[in-house]
Amino acid sequence: MSTSHRSEVRGELLHAAENLFSSVGYVNVTHADIAYAAGIGRTTFYEYFASKEDVLVQLVEDRLPAIAAEMVGGIPDGVPPPEALGELAQRMIQFVATDPLGSLLHTEVHRLDPASQAQIAETHVSLSSAFVKLYRRGVKDGAFREMPPDVAARLIFEVIMAAGRVLRTSEDPKERVHEVADTVTGFLLGGLRRD
Repeated sequence: MSTSHRSEVRGELLHAAENLFSSVGYVNVTHADIAYAAGIGRTTFYEYFASKEDVLVQLVEDRLPAIAAEMVGGIPDGVPPPEALGELAQRMIQFVATDPLGSLLHTEVHRLDPASQAQIAETHVSLSSAFVKLYRRGVKDGAFREMPPDVAARLIFEVIMAAGRVLRTSEDPKERVHEVADTVTGFLLGGLRRD
């Protein structure tokens, strides 16, 4: 089997899994469901992935780096740290609320084993680094109060995830995303700003 064919089948499996996970939920999908949706045999599935959990991890590893690069790269250089951090937070909230992968990350990662969670956490490094970099720049510029960077990073993360939880339980998350993102970003920046 050629490398390009293997890559194509792997891509079909990942696409089928993403569609199934987002439509019926991760816990309700089996490896056989993924194989069937991709048009391959159940045993062939194991030539590509060790388990359904492995599919989710590899799906995140395949898609998230480009999404993160787009989120971070879309903020022009020279934007003051509060505005840049606010924009990045809004983009992250929108991703969690409206993208199927964002929803999966928000709702399913806690179900995975610690090794899989650690692999997925590695894919978030560029986003985490961008938030910490903006926070540190804001401290240096006098816009943000100084606190240990790990505390600031945890606070930023938890506030964004709280916004995601609100949106996930909304009747129409896409309808409320801007309202919630604006409110949460205002709260976040208010907490970080120097008095």
